[in-house]
Amino acid sequence: MPIPSSVRAGAWSGRRIEDDLDARVDTVLAAVAERALRCGTRAGLESLLREALRLTGASGAALYDGRTCVARVGMGEPARRPGAALMVWPERPGVLEQRTLARLATFGTSLMAAHAREVDAAARQARLLEAKQRLEQTVAQQERRRSRASHDLRTPLMVIKGYVDMMMKGTAGPLTEPMQRYLDRMMRVANDQGALIERRLARVVDEGVEDLRPLLRSAFIPSARRGAAVAAALTLPGRPVALKGPRASVDLLVRTLARAVAASGGAASVRVESAEELGMWRLRVDMRGGRPLPEKTAAVLRHLAQRLRGGLSLPTGEGGELVAHLPADDTVPASMATH
Repeated sequence: MPIPSSVRAGAWSGRRIEDDLDARVDTVLAAVAERALRCGTRAGLESLLREALRLTGASGAALYDGRTCVARVGMGEPARRPGAALMVWPERPGVLEQRTLARLATFGTSLMAAHAREVDAAARQARLLEAKQRLEQTVAQQERRRSRASHDLRTPLMVIKGYVDMMMKGTAGPLTEPMQRYLDRMMRVANDQGALIERRLARVVDEGVEDLRPLLRSAFIPSARRGAAVAAALTLPGRPVALKGPRASVDLLVRTLARAVAASGGAASVRVESAEELGMWRLRVDMRGGRPLPEKTAAVLRHLAQRLRGGLSLPTGEGGELVAHLPADDTVPASMATH
């Protein structure tokens, strides 16, 4: 029996046919992985099957996940073997071809698992998009209701204020002292009611923070932070500490303060009190006995306080008390205090 020229060449060159085949399969798998990465796992599966046809000379190939055919190329119908992930037809009985198919099947199994994850992610993304659209519709409906309610409440209030103003100017005749006093009170109540409607039914720009107390507890309760312990005595009011402004800015302000207390190396006391005359909450942080506040941290805190339309008073000398004034939100119901 004559020896094939490829075998003679392999023998003379000191390499085996199996080595050349493994090198070709490695190149094929690398190319398939590159295509799957660039074009998606579906394109990678189809490329793998086409390479299986090219390497084995078969007329058709298919990949199965259990009983489900995930991808198929070529002509004809396969004779399904239970448990086989990669099928080619007609079947390849050669040892080298079976070895090649086994490597392709192993890679195909991993690629099918990645394809399943990709399909699940696409379905999850579609569900999220649908939920987002429903939420946008709900927000638009609520905005229309808010605008209608604001108009329905302001219209009679403006009529009342108009008539009160006319009577105070004497349009309806001279006023006695009790009548003048009653009209003044009606005008003050009408103005207060108008301001309340403006606060409660104004267009929502940022939902703010309904209660700052949980965030302060999570930030200042003793815990390990990069090798230092945040040990602060908290004194919080018995009602919600509701703030206006972006929640992200409030969160960053509190976290920055907690890191500054941890870096100071000393104990600190944190107290929140109401400054109703200013429409603010006053956050006091006493860091006496520790290292001074770095200038960079102070600049960040000052910027965050200004972003929240508040103010910041920095400690003087070594240690001292830092005071942050943060705008209060008086539209949060008092029932939130029970949560």
